[in-house]
Amino acid sequence: MREKDSASVGSPGDTSNSASGAENLVQAQNVHGDVHIHGSAGSSGSRAVPRQLPATVRHFINRTVEQDALTTLLKGAGNDHTVLVSTIDGLAGVGKSTLVVQWAHQVREQFTDGELYVNLRGFDPAAEPMTPAEALTGFLTSLGVAPEAVPATEEARAAQFRTMLHGRRMLLVLDNARDAEQALPLLPGSPGCLVIVTSRQRLDGLVAHHGAQRLALATLTRDEGHELFARYIGAERLADEPAEVEALLEHCAGLPLALTLVAVQAAAEPDIPLEDLASELHDERDRLDALDVGGRTGIRAVFSWSYRTLSPDAARLFRLLGLPTSPDISLGAAAALAGVDQRRVRRVLAELCRTRLLNRQAGDRYVFHDLLRAYARERAHNDDTEQERTAAFQRLLDHYLYSTYAASQRLSPARRLPDLDYTDKQLQRDFTTSDEALAWWDAEHPSVLATIRQAVTLRLPRGPWLAHVATYPYKLRGLIDEFKASSTEGLKGAQEIGDQHAKARLLMDLGTAYFLRRELETAIRYQQSAGNLYDELGEHHWEAVTHVIIGEISLDLKRYADAAASARNALQIQDNSDSPPIDPGAADTVLGLALAHLGNYTEAFNHLHRSLDIARGPLSRGYALTNLGTAYLRAGNIDEAAQTYRQAVEHRRAIGHRLGEATSLKKLGEALHERGDHEGTREAWEAALEILEELGHPDAENVRTHLNRLDAGAPGPGSTE
Repeated sequence: MREKDSASVGSPGDTSNSASGAENLVQAQNVHGDVHIHGSAGSSGSRAVPRQLPATVRHFINRTVEQDALTTLLKGAGNDHTVLVSTIDGLAGVGKSTLVVQWAHQVREQFTDGELYVNLRGFDPAAEPMTPAEALTGFLTSLGVAPEAVPATEEARAAQFRTMLHGRRMLLVLDNARDAEQALPLLPGSPGCLVIVTSRQRLDGLVAHHGAQRLALATLTRDEGHELFARYIGAERLADEPAEVEALLEHCAGLPLALTLVAVQAAAEPDIPLEDLASELHDERDRLDALDVGGRTGIRAVFSWSYRTLSPDAARLFRLLGLPTSPDISLGAAAALAGVDQRRVRRVLAELCRTRLLNRQAGDRYVFHDLLRAYARERAHNDDTEQERTAAFQRLLDHYLYSTYAASQRLSPARRLPDLDYTDKQLQRDFTTSDEALAWWDAEHPSVLATIRQAVTLRLPRGPWLAHVATYPYKLRGLIDEFKASSTEGLKGAQEIGDQHAKARLLMDLGTAYFLRRELETAIRYQQSAGNLYDELGEHHWEAVTHVIIGEISLDLKRYADAAASARNALQIQDNSDSPPIDPGAADTVLGLALAHLGNYTEAFNHLHRSLDIARGPLSRGYALTNLGTAYLRAGNIDEAAQTYRQAVEHRRAIGHRLGEATSLKKLGEALHERGDHEGTREAWEAALEILEELGHPDAENVRTHLNRLDAGAPGPGSTE
């Protein structure tokens, strides 16, 4: 992969050089490396009411005892000061999720503030369990928090989640939890909320420490299994072959998943005697190890019967869908995996859904029951060659690489990325708007991370490069933990296959992830390692970027002399390099701010003015103006500071950069407060607060505190960076 000579932007944040309105603007870089997205937001004071329950199933066998227990628990909601929690445990495929979703739909109107649902993937045979931090991110954004306002750490996300649920009446369904530890950070603190947690194992920690009510879900009784069959194929047909029905019930051992698959196939082939089906299940007594319950459940035989009714195309796709470790798969990704166009694969997916071997979700996404995923993977390893499996996964990897590349370029056109050699032109794609690119990323980023991990395990050369290309959208959406995991996996892969160029990029990316996590000393070490490797490789334009980032980190650590030295190193390397700088003006900004803190204002202003002159794009100009205003304020030139901040406010407002506008307004208020203009200060801070509240940004509380202190006549915040 080669570096493009045009349009460039460096890490830790990448600067877009175009703006087409508020809905498409991306704040890609500031002196501290934060990355934000600015889309439409709800009006101040509005509260999102999420309704996230999955759809109910058509043929549900009424589990009266368990539903009554949940209803009894619900009646106690709000009667004391505790959060009500129920745990439901039982075998895989026994119907835990179905029970909860069915019951929850009946009572959802009692939860006026909505319901939240998450599949924690605790026992998925391929996909990684969802971390509490990932689940909290999903909950917070569903509650209206802007992606850039989601805190970086799991603890902070959990605290914000509890704060947002305070006083609300909500239902939370935590499906497929691995253990109590996975669920604990997701518990609200507000009475009136009801939490239901499902798991294959007992969650005694929730019972012992949170007073959870435990329900153990057993398999269906003979009568219940008989009722399920009757709903699909009719009581008359069952009455004609009672012995065969009993045999089918025996082989399925009361497992709703197995019973449903058998009933669906029997209903689809009304001319086939039940005796034939029962005979096949009796002859194939092998079963998935994960569900070998005392040798009673012929689950492999049940799956095999359904599988053998598929068309050749559907059978092949079923096997291939067992290969990825992602939690679900989109229509486009399934097409890439199969190597066919989307129109054709849609028909095949529909066949799999009709046979209940696959479930379709909103947004053209498809998901296996985890037992079926295990079976599909097993069939792929039995029926397909290693070459066929590798080729299919390579197509999937390329799909995610090309799509992530296109999304990153749409979101930050100036970002410098390695050139791609498209091995399959059919997989190449583009996004027409930033909103379209973001929608794709929001839906696909868990699958991208899973694909990176799997590609590294398989030692595929493009795995590390996918991790590098995904850097920008990860930062953009505030997925810092995921960004760190992706870069860590990518670096491991680059080291194992000996790709030094990818290794250098990922050392820098991982350093940026630690920077955003505020682990600053670790961040410096990774950036130093990246800089040394860039020097060995002769990529001096990237070496300069590492020095700029080290300078930014040093500013955070208040090591102003170190920050100045790093910035000077970056400028010297840029001057001696044949390639244009990755981020023009960034080194001058760091040097200017460092010198201002050191009291060398003459040289500081020279560099800050130069940064303003050479900054690329409207976003960079907004940062340069704000940084120049900060230097004026530190130098005591309050009038110049206020004037420069006003220019920054007007510029950022004109290009629709809402969060940037709020930042400059906050700084303007500080300058006006220093000048004694309390009315102007109030006006600036109130305007900043309105924007921050609209965006759901945590800085709103800080500005609100400044306004309260202004009312009380207390000293202002001072001239902070």
